[in-house]
This record gives sequence, C-alpha cells and structure tokens, in this order.
Amino acid sequence: MMKWIKYTAFLIIGVLLAWYASKDIDFATIWNAATGLNWFWVGLSLIVSYVATVARGWRWNIILAPMGYKARKSNNVHAVAFGYLMNDLIPRSGEVARCAVLSRAENIPVDKLVGTVILERLVDMVTMILIIGLATWLHADAIQHLWNEISNAKSASPQEPSYTIWYILIGLIAMGCLGIWLLYKLRHIPFFGKIHGFMLGMMDGLKTILAIQDKWAFILYTLAIWLSWILMSYFMMKALPETIQMNFSDALFFTVASGFGMLVPTQGGLGSYHLTSKWAFEAMGMTGALGLTFAWISWIGKTVAEVIAGVIGFVIIDRRAKQTKG
Repeated sequence: MMKWIKYTAFLIIGVLLAWYASKDIDFATIWNAATGLNWFWVGLSLIVSYVATVARGWRWNIILAPMGYKARKSNNVHAVAFGYLMNDLIPRSGEVARCAVLSRAENIPVDKLVGTVILERLVDMVTMILIIGLATWLHADAIQHLWNEISNAKSASPQEPSYTIWYILIGLIAMGCLGIWLLYKLRHIPFFGKIHGFMLGMMDGLKTILAIQDKWAFILYTLAIWLSWILMSYFMMKALPETIQMNFSDALFFTVASGFGMLVPTQGGLGSYHLTSKWAFEAMGMTGALGLTFAWISWIGKTVAEVIAGVIGFVIIDRRAKQTKG
C-alpha cells in the first residue's frame, strides 16, 4: 500500500509539474507544430534512442565478464528496454526490473546484477559531469540562466546558506556504516545472513570495474550511449521547422538541461522534463512556448518508443527464460 501511495504521489507531482509548465501555453500551438513534423527526422531520433539501449546492453556484458558470466547480448538489450518501460510506469523501478528479468533468463544472481547496475550508474554520473563541464564551457551564459531558473523554482526569495543538508548527509553516512557493521556482526542469524550475502554479491558486481578486460570497448559503448542521447535531441530539433536552425552544440546543452529534469522521480520525467526543457529554450534565447512544444513532442515520441521496445523485449526475454527452465 505504501509503495502504491508513493508511486501515485510521484504521478501527481509529474502531472502538476506538467500543468505548471503548460498553463500559459495554447495546446493548439503544440498540435499545429506536430502536424508539421518531418517524420524522417523523428524516425531517426527514435532509432538512435534505441541505439543507446543496445549500447547499454552490450556494455553490461563487459561488466559481467569478470565475474564469469556471459549473457546473451540480445537478452541484455531486451532487459534494458524493459527497464526503461518500467521507469515510465513506476519511477526508479527499471534498474531492479531489468536485473530481475535477466536473472531469470540467464541464471545470474540478482545481487551481482544489482552491483553491476550501481557501477553503471557511477560511470554514467562521471560521464555526465564531464558533459556538463563541456556544456558550461560552450554555453556559460545559458547554464547560468538555467541555474537561476532552477534556484528560483526552489525558493521564491533568497535565503541564507543552510548546512542542514550536510548534517543529514553525514547522519546518513554514519547510519549506513553502523548498519554495515551490525550486518557483519549478526551475519550468523539467517535473516541478517541473507542480507549480508546480498550485500557481498553487490560488492562483487561493483569490483568488476577493476577487472574489466575490454576497457576500450567499455569506453566506446559509454560514449555511444551519451552521443546517441545528444543525437536524439539534435534529430528531433531538425524535425520541427521552428527548431531546424539549432545545431549540435544546442542539442548538447538541451541534453544536459533536460537531464536535470529527468533526475526528478516522476514517471518517465513527466512534468520535470517539460519544465526544464522550457527553461532550456528560454536560456538559449528562444520562447518557453517553443521549448514546451518541443518537450511534449519529443517526450511523447520517446515514451511511445520505450513502451513498444519494452513490451517486445519483455515478451522475448520471458519466452527465452521459460524455454531455458523448461
């Protein structure tokens, strides 16, 4: 019950953010823009979005190899696609969901898979920081404008610096260390022993970064994932007559800006993606109405593509899992 309350709350937050971003926009404008889309560029945008899914699936296999596991590459890809589908339904559930379906199909322990996914997220975080640095260098004024918008949204009036967040962070770290120590001391008790074993499995997954053999392929797939995401925005910009003049550098900035919105745990970035997209266009000297129009068109296209790929991926990987166990 608490989980469903949480998911419903995230959905309500997403809807409210979408309403807040769209309240001054005439949806007839968005509809008219959609009717004038160049579908060649839309299709190309959706194709490169799936290329990112394929690259993520293939990169996952490189992380699994040091632990002695080698999954079918297509199963990895289908599991990742299913994870995106689950994120569109239940925020932050996709990573666990893709581990669960791949575990069924390939008989790989879930705890080790979860560890590799955490490792993936750490690598992506470092990559995102580098891309934010590049975007800041290319669009310093726009980044400052975007940050001001985000800051103003958090607080209508300036406030004195608060150190509360640091106290909370230090407290959480202390509690985490205490919890790990207690798990180690109580591991002889079956219940705590299972949790301790799961944590050790996760650590095995995290340690694979030190044993990756094909490091260049890992780096190449990581770059391919992020390049595909930038190209997804770039090609979609070419699909709209009003944004056709935008270049690759603009797409890079937009990817960073909209990525901030995707950090909010709503279904597929509902609302938060639209709001940050609107701010991103304003930061680049264009209208918020155009940014919101672009956001709705690209978000709907992305979501439909993820649902289709996720459903197909789940059907295929579920069938293979049943065949393996049968």
